[in-house]
Amino acid sequence: MIKSIIFQSLAIILIVSTYFLIDFKELINIFETKTKFIVQENCNLHKNSCSITLEDNTFVSLEVFPKSIPVFKPLVFKVKSSNHFLEDTSLNIYSTSMFMGYFNFKLKNLGKGLYEAKGILPLCPRGKMKWNIDIEIKTQNKTIGARYQFETE
Repeated sequence: MIKSIIFQSLAIILIVSTYFLIDFKELINIFETKTKFIVQENCNLHKNSCSITLEDNTFVSLEVFPKSIPVFKPLVFKVKSSNHFLEDTSLNIYSTSMFMGYFNFKLKNLGKGLYEAKGILPLCPRGKMKWNIDIEIKTQNKTIGARYQFETE
C-alpha cells in the first residue's frame, strides 16, 4: 500500500515537472517546416508596391489597397509573381508591436502570375502598430517566403 502511494506520488511529480520543464513551442518547432524569409527593406507599402526576389529567383511583388492601409476596414492584397503556378501560397499578417493574433489568408490565383487576398486588420486602442506580411510559398522540399513590413496609425 505504501509503495503504491509512493509510486503514484513520484509519477505525479514526474508528470508535473515534465510539463514545466519542456518547452512545448520548441518541441512543436522541431516538427514544423521552417520557412526561410527574404525581408523587404526600404520600401513603403503606403506609397507603392514592394518587390522581393526569393532564393529560387522567384520575383514576388505586394501591393495593398487602399494605400492608407486603414485598420478595421476592408483591404485588398495584390501579389504579382514571376511564377504563374503557385499552388500552395498563403499571406499571413501579424503585429510585431504586440500580439494581435495571426491573420492567415489563402491567395487566390487570378492567372498570369496575379494573386489576391482580402482581409481586415484589427483595431488596437494603442494606436500606431508595426506589422509583418509574410507570403509563404511551399515547394516540393521546402517553404520559402517574402516578408514585407509596414505601420498603421
